[in-house]
Amino acid sequence: MALITQEKKHKQKSSVDWLANVKENSDFEQSGKYSARDQFGTPVVLEWERVGITCPALAEFKKEICEIASKTLAPIEVEFLRKHPEAVHQELFLKSCKPLLETDKEVDWTAVKKKIQTTIKEFYLTDLTSFPKEMIQPLLNDLYFIMTIRNSDLEKALGFAMFAVTPALPFGNVKVINVVVLKGEQNRGLEELLMSSIYNIIPNITRLFSYSRPTNKYAINLYDQWGFTEDISGFEDHNHKVSREYTLQFEYETKISDKLQKTASSFVASI
Repeated sequence: MALITQEKKHKQKSSVDWLANVKENSDFEQSGKYSARDQFGTPVVLEWERVGITCPALAEFKKEICEIASKTLAPIEVEFLRKHPEAVHQELFLKSCKPLLETDKEVDWTAVKKKIQTTIKEFYLTDLTSFPKEMIQPLLNDLYFIMTIRNSDLEKALGFAMFAVTPALPFGNVKVINVVVLKGEQNRGLEELLMSSIYNIIPNITRLFSYSRPTNKYAINLYDQWGFTEDISGFEDHNHKVSREYTLQFEYETKISDKLQKTASSFVASI
């Protein structure tokens, strides 16, 4: 029992130390910009910022990228729902589609897609500061890193990424919340630039972990190319629960793979 208690305390201390290290280390910048090139040599710009859950900058970021999210993620969710229609009863994100699936007629998947797009937009545009404090209290210590990628003209975002360090994460761990690129801009290597960018922002990363629908072959193929492997055991963050029944978890260990670090090393910091 004493050994178990000591091990538990060690894990808790490591988690607290990691979050504090990322938050308080004076070497960490608050925001930044990098120049890079896609796989065809086209210049792109990556801009990032570290924010809290109620930070106005996060709200502005979500407002800008909600259209990208809705257009790109909705088809993925439709593909998943076609294969697992029963998930509409269990997945909070999909419950709004129940009336469209519980019908004697043939399912109107175009209507389902539009409903999911609307749900995604509502999620991204939600003003978290309007929520009762007790609802968002568990998330107030989370630290988020938000990233956009644009062509050099900087006119519009082509994609975005969100990473998180939360109180529950073991030392060196970073959670990948989303890496999303507009469908028309895919196959340029922009996802790899976004995924690798975190290595230029946070030192001492030992592991990235992310999630995917089992039907999202495009994402799963990318994870494989980058050196991610499926994490069967799975890490559980009690403040950010994920349904393991309908998601796969992948991990990237820096002691095993270095592809993302090499990609990040090609970035050029911009003023």
